[in-house]
Amino acid sequence: MALFSEQFSGYVLAGGKSSRMKTDKAFLEIGGETFLERAIKTLQTVCENRVKIVLNQTQTHFIERLSNDFPHIFDFYENRGALAGIHAALKSCETKYALILAVDLPLITNEAIENLAAITLSSNKFIAVVPRQTDGRLQPLCAAYLARYCLPVLENLMGENDSASVNDFLELIAPRIVYQDKLTADEISDIFFNVNYPADYQEI
Repeated sequence: MALFSEQFSGYVLAGGKSSRMKTDKAFLEIGGETFLERAIKTLQTVCENRVKIVLNQTQTHFIERLSNDFPHIFDFYENRGALAGIHAALKSCETKYALILAVDLPLITNEAIENLAAITLSSNKFIAVVPRQTDGRLQPLCAAYLARYCLPVLENLMGENDSASVNDFLELIAPRIVYQDKLTADEISDIFFNVNYPADYQEI
């Protein structure tokens, strides 16, 4: 893992408003751990001590509940959703790659993150590696981005378009797409299951 730790910095995107869940998703628990703790530990398998939590600018109350062991950063852009979180991560990144993981993807495994990192290191022709879920959708919030190349593209996009989406960003950077079966040997579990509603939480 030493090679990985030198190449990757990990960022847990925890700046969502959790409006549909009605409570901070980061502090929901599964298996005796909060979603936030699980995300941090998962990223640590690749990034070791290079893990930061990305918050939105209104989450000052959130800080009181964070461990002192993990630094946090804030979005630079207000009300820009996940795109702002990716931007903050890229801007903060001091290693070659920024490894992004949304806090509401609690079923992502260490195996998947390790394989994503390995594939990224072997994908020299691409400036990002993004998984494709079994339902066909891309998952840019569990992905790797070559920071120094992706950051200026994203800053230009956000400066020119107030309503730009993560998909708009992906179109500009043309990432390598990796199918879920390349990340995990588990063909049954949906590792990209996204917890948005109370019913989703009950399901997992």
